[in-house]
Amino acid sequence: MLKLYDVNGHLVVVFRDLTPKGVVQTNQAVFVDHGEALLADPSGRIVFNRLLSELNRAVPISRVKYVFYSHQDPDVSGAAASWRLAAMDAKVLISQYWVRFVPHMFPPNGTDDFYVPVPDEGMEVELGETKLLLVPTHFLHSPAAFSLYDPASKILFSGDVGASLFPEGVDYDFADDFDSHVQYMEPFHRRFMASRRACRAWAAAVRRLDVETIVPQHGAILRGRGTVERFLDWLEGLECGVDVLYGKE
Repeated sequence: MLKLYDVNGHLVVVFRDLTPKGVVQTNQAVFVDHGEALLADPSGRIVFNRLLSELNRAVPISRVKYVFYSHQDPDVSGAAASWRLAAMDAKVLISQYWVRFVPHMFPPNGTDDFYVPVPDEGMEVELGETKLLLVPTHFLHSPAAFSLYDPASKILFSGDVGASLFPEGVDYDFADDFDSHVQYMEPFHRRFMASRRACRAWAAAVRRLDVETIVPQHGAILRGRGTVERFLDWLEGLECGVDVLYGKE
């Protein structure tokens, strides 16, 4: 459990070490404000029991008001049915385009008021005494995806954007040496981000926010304004996805 922020009743914790070896590593995050919590990208069944135990060390499960899924992949939402049972009163924040897929995650219970469809343009979410912002992250890499911005801590939970995949024997919490860290981001981004145009659109939206830390769903955390700026510069110039597969128009 890695505590990133804890000031005046506002807490941000990231769980980085729950994934078993041999499986793609995932980060989970919880945002807490004055007793209300949002759990971001709780991953799949393979980490459910450990995450539930660790989460209760940070905030009681009964305090979880929202479970947020940045997109639909199994490493994000694979344990959706279990979290539905563990946090019965929580609302599920998910793209409006994935709502029809919800019954594939868990059987309907006669009501659909447990999820909140997120429109393409994003939305604000009230948590305690603050408001979190869901930022459109479409086609990075999912066609319907969102990042989560917390203005109190100035932390952006970015989903797969900024993800790094470490080889065996390499791991660290913070990407403070950006130049050496790029090698662990580049192969994933070149393959899984849809296009340079999509990257630039997201980077422009992030620059309009006051971001000091970026927490991706995989790998090391990008902390400090300087590192955040270097990452955005790098992302804006990256040829990826269709640019690589099919060449420029």
